[in-house]
Amino acid sequence: MILSYFRTGVTATRHAKLASALIALALPFLISPAQAQRAPAPAQRAAASGQAQAMLLETAGKWQAFSSQQGRSKVCYALSKAESRTPANLKDVEGMLFVSSRPTEGVRNEISLVLNFDLKEDVEHQAIIGNERFALVAKGQNMWLKNPAEEGRMLDALRKGASLEVKGMSKRGNPTSDKYSLAGLNQIVKRAEDACK
Repeated sequence: MILSYFRTGVTATRHAKLASALIALALPFLISPAQAQRAPAPAQRAAASGQAQAMLLETAGKWQAFSSQQGRSKVCYALSKAESRTPANLKDVEGMLFVSSRPTEGVRNEISLVLNFDLKEDVEHQAIIGNERFALVAKGQNMWLKNPAEEGRMLDALRKGASLEVKGMSKRGNPTSDKYSLAGLNQIVKRAEDACK
């Protein structure tokens, strides 16, 4: 079970950096071949600088499992991109949902989101899966469960659900909504879990 902690200050900054690192590692697998030709892949830059690279483990539905290791630190995660987003002016940046494990830190199946636009930090955001609602908090462009003790319950809801809607508010005060398909989540989360045993 993940220890409860308040995700602000140093802890939130550390999680935001981790989310950015996960995106950088996974990006070569998420972009189209045309996009890849326009810019050097982060994995290529990481290899040149001696940083860890993500390894794609499996794809199912809208989900992908990855693992990455640098020294003794191993990270395994399931990742999906938002299928739709409102308002329309935010469609150029994609939201991403992660379920990650970091064994050396004692973290298993931590749920986090990277929306790729600045979020209002002093309000409660929501994750909606069927009839279940979960309170989210934001720091910068990142979101986590307000109550980390609910991660097991939310993961159960994700496993049983068909879709997830994340309702938030931009830093400017505009309401936002991202929708994720949960098809393939069970298989991919299990694959990421197994990779980090």
